[in-house]
Amino acid sequence: MDRLNVSMDVLRRLAKEADDPNCVVLAEREINDYLKPEIDALKAAIERVGKAIDEEAVKGQGEDWSLMVGYVQSCREKLPGAIEEWQKE
Repeated sequence: MDRLNVSMDVLRRLAKEADDPNCVVLAEREINDYLKPEIDALKAAIERVGKAIDEEAVKGQGEDWSLMVGYVQSCREKLPGAIEEWQKE
């Protein structure tokens, strides 16, 4: 069974127990667990493109890479930081 189906099974069970005081925390944790590998892959891709842009910018061949550097930085800032906190619990 793939990861999505496993997560959906857990979320379906939790949806039937919505009165459980831990339901929200458990649902958020399950969703975060599902998303974490995708977020990690996205973070790695952003780091790779950022490094490549930085390397080109250092060459200094009359090009202005500041817009690209700024955009990569904004992408880094937009990535969820709470996912790591959930994983520590």
